[in-house]
Amino acid sequence: MDLRQKQIDALGKMFNLNVEVAKGISDDSEDFKVLVLDRNTRDIISPLLKVNDLRKHGITLHLMVDAERQPIPDVPAVYFLEPSHDNVKKAIRDATGGLYDAFHFNFSGPLPRGLLELFAAEAVKADCLPKISKVFDQYLNFVTLDKGMFSLAQPKAYVQLNDPTAKDTDVEAAVTSIVDGLFSVLVTMGVVPYIRCPRGGAAEMVASQLDKRLKDHLVTRNNLFTESGSGSFQRPLLVLFDRNFELAVTLQHQWTYQPLVHDVLGLNLNRVSVKTEGAPGTTSVKSYDLESSDPFWVANSMNQFPKVAEEVENGLQKYKADIAEVNRKTELGNEETDGLLSNTQNLVSAVNSLPELTERKRVIDKHTNIATSLLSQIKTRALDVFYQEEEQMLTGGADKATLMGLLNDPTKGTPTDKARLAIVYLLSSETTPPQADLEAIEAALRQQGAEVAAFSYVKRMRALNLTSGGGPG
Repeated sequence: MDLRQKQIDALGKMFNLNVEVAKGISDDSEDFKVLVLDRNTRDIISPLLKVNDLRKHGITLHLMVDAERQPIPDVPAVYFLEPSHDNVKKAIRDATGGLYDAFHFNFSGPLPRGLLELFAAEAVKADCLPKISKVFDQYLNFVTLDKGMFSLAQPKAYVQLNDPTAKDTDVEAAVTSIVDGLFSVLVTMGVVPYIRCPRGGAAEMVASQLDKRLKDHLVTRNNLFTESGSGSFQRPLLVLFDRNFELAVTLQHQWTYQPLVHDVLGLNLNRVSVKTEGAPGTTSVKSYDLESSDPFWVANSMNQFPKVAEEVENGLQKYKADIAEVNRKTELGNEETDGLLSNTQNLVSAVNSLPELTERKRVIDKHTNIATSLLSQIKTRALDVFYQEEEQMLTGGADKATLMGLLNDPTKGTPTDKARLAIVYLLSSETTPPQADLEAIEAALRQQGAEVAAFSYVKRMRALNLTSGGGPG
């Protein structure tokens, strides 16, 4: 099941003022609309739809709700906002000010009853109800990065669930937020899964609350799953684990293309920015999209970096050969040409091949720049050495002497690289290392300017037997 396409379809319906677009009928809209977003909903849309895609749905202008905006009184506005007190206030403010002809308010998740009552009371008070056409809960508060991969976009969730000083209310709020996101994913997919999880910990808390949410929802006659019209009786399996179950995977240095780009270059929402050399002594920053429309990315994202570098070179050589072949065929007076007709056919063929060749060159240049930037970081930080040593650790071949050598070598890795290496060593050890070894590791980390708080935290967790080292990433 393609989750990415499911979410795109749901957004398309929202842009169409929550009217279903019949299959086989183009959803190109001639009605102009304004789209108003906040930071969270912008991140939901950006990996899925570009400006041209929005225009196909009649969205001629997209604006941030926090920005100062000029009135456009003859155009309807589609609002897509996170359900929050501030956003409810901003929505009513805009409706009261008459910025647009009509207001279609959509919230990325369910609007809590308290906020819904606030919304209604403020709308009545401001006498702006005639301007408000619709208010919808969209159940889209998650970020889809690929057809089978999504994120709940909650970067602080691990800390919120594992901070020993956190209040019960804070933990419950974090669990509820995760459940809201997972419920949205299931609604978008139109499936009700079997849920399994280990006993104890955050995973069980999430699973229990999600199971209750589903059961409470399914008892209603017209629920979101019957409305989806999936018509399938197959139920997938949803398995939930605590992050601590395999913590080393999130810390280990990687050697495959996609994880390297994410770890080293900061891939975010399927977009990465890299520095490229311009005129002598100057550099510029270029941003690239890495998604399913990029054939090289699809074919090589899970290949190891040396293989990717080889494929970039192969692609460049093939492009040069194809360009040379086009030039050879289009040369007037070539011995292989057979008069004017043959020469004309060669010219037409060359012209027709230019768009495809231009696109190939663009893709090759993009991945050449990315690979070059990766290689620079690999050499500077000795990332291949860290990767190989961590692989040895996770397969039972940890060597303390090699570890200490890397930690004490100022020419290899950043302080963060060294801290990650030390934590992977700790997680991969079958038993907690002797106290003298741990103290030596902490001293080496401090000597190199590394933060030891994370290492100390994992050390305490190992003492409580709350983590598992996991296998190779």
